[in-house]
Amino acid sequence: MLFRSAVAPFAARAAAALKIADVANEEGIATPLAARLAGQDVALRGYFAPSVIDGEFLLYEAPAAPCQLCGGLHDAGANLVVSGAAVPPDASMLRLIEVHGRIDVVEGRARLGAARAALV
Repeated sequence: MLFRSAVAPFAARAAAALKIADVANEEGIATPLAARLAGQDVALRGYFAPSVIDGEFLLYEAPAAPCQLCGGLHDAGANLVVSGAAVPPDASMLRLIEVHGRIDVVEGRARLGAARAALV
């Protein structure tokens, strides 16, 4: 019983953490929760994937390593665009990062703006 009560605050904190899938789906489409959180600062953990647009990268809920057969990204899960954050040194598509930023919904897609990122 003592063990369960000692761990409870950590379990509650983990359960309350916002996940990428809470704000976007596999196509980056914003969820109803993202619309309600628009303009608010949030923290999300996920995996970095480069973008072809300067000043942006993608944040996926699973590592987005390229497929060995076709080179595309498959089954990396929910994702969104992150803008304004410098890519952390030593970031890779296989290392977890945490991004803090403002939830924006642009043309139906979830984005994190005015963001900052760090390795976890």
